[in-house]
Amino acid sequence: MNANIVIVGHVDHGKSTLIGRLLYDSESIRGKKIEEIKKVAQEYKKRFEFAHLLDSLEEEVKEDKTIDTTQVFFKGKNFYTIIDAPGHKEFLKNMLTGASYAHAAVIVVSAPEGIQEQTRRHLFLLKFLGLKQLFVCVNKLDTLAYSEEKFKILKQELDRLLTSLQYKLDTVLFIPISALKGDNVYKTSDTMPWYTGPTLIQALDDNITVEEKESILPRFVVQDTYEIDGEHIAVGRVEAGAFNQGDELMCAPSGVTAKLQQVKVFNAGTALAERGDSVGFVLRPHEGIERGAVCGLIDSVPTATMHVSGEMFLLAGRIEQGESLFIKCATSKVPCTIKKINLKIDSETGEQLKDNLTSLNANEAALVEIETQAPIVVEKYTDVPSLGRFILEKNNKNIAAGIIP
Repeated sequence: MNANIVIVGHVDHGKSTLIGRLLYDSESIRGKKIEEIKKVAQEYKKRFEFAHLLDSLEEEVKEDKTIDTTQVFFKGKNFYTIIDAPGHKEFLKNMLTGASYAHAAVIVVSAPEGIQEQTRRHLFLLKFLGLKQLFVCVNKLDTLAYSEEKFKILKQELDRLLTSLQYKLDTVLFIPISALKGDNVYKTSDTMPWYTGPTLIQALDDNITVEEKESILPRFVVQDTYEIDGEHIAVGRVEAGAFNQGDELMCAPSGVTAKLQQVKVFNAGTALAERGDSVGFVLRPHEGIERGAVCGLIDSVPTATMHVSGEMFLLAGRIEQGESLFIKCATSKVPCTIKKINLKIDSETGEQLKDNLTSLNANEAALVEIETQAPIVVEKYTDVPSLGRFILEKNNKNIAAGIIP
């Protein structure tokens, strides 16, 4: 099984060290590579630490000294790809624009420092995005003499926070670790006999499930159209389901119906296009099919709307109700306004705010009603994720992101 996991945590809580430890202990980074990294670190007077292992992979040890990177993954019984999240803004933006998709999350909390601002915000965002598989690593216990009491106190505080954010505590696993020393990451710690649970890798291997829900809504999103040797080709990506040569399609928002004459991949013909394929469709007729169009089978047609109900998070700035914005979904971009703010949510506490529902400030989440000035095709996030995510743009900047529940 292959699974994507996102690893988050407040600054200096040990996230990078944990990632480095996972790469090292899983032997995803070979000895020669590690020696190369140590040599560069020593050359620039840096003590080799596991955080530097990650830094080197991201070419951050020294700006003018690069080391060939390897894929950031590690293995146990399963193969795991790490989605590194440098900060909550980048994390949310990456998740919602489809740059990365996580099946589960690991949050790192420093035992000496406890819950911090980004701890609260990351947990809120993970819940906001619907990630149901969460692992909490209480890190740096080596600096507290591996104290069971300190671990229990912090766990109680985290339990209260998770409950306030509506997590189900019986689905969250807590693991006391030292990423620096390697305790309970890959190897069972001899210094914490009071903990009898799984190591982090055991917890991931035994509990992560990857549910690939196959949509019953075949969807092809048009990125652009070209004329090549007299053929009109709509180029794009199959975001859900499958299409076969000869299928009858309807494309929204134009409402045009067309026959799929041929599927093209790298100028060669094929009869089938499946989810994830970037292909060209030869459609007849082709008029009215352009960038932003979404095509589906004639018996499960996509529908265009001028009213979008969504859950959104403001990344930066401020938005006023009724203000002119743009909404972007897949390859479509149309003018819009926020017609109504039904509810605001404090991203640190999860508290519902029912006052001052005429504007949104940075780091606030909300349930909103969006009105567009032109039809746009959207789907429920659970049906077709790429068509269930949207971005709001203001003054040519992406300032908010959301999902359609």
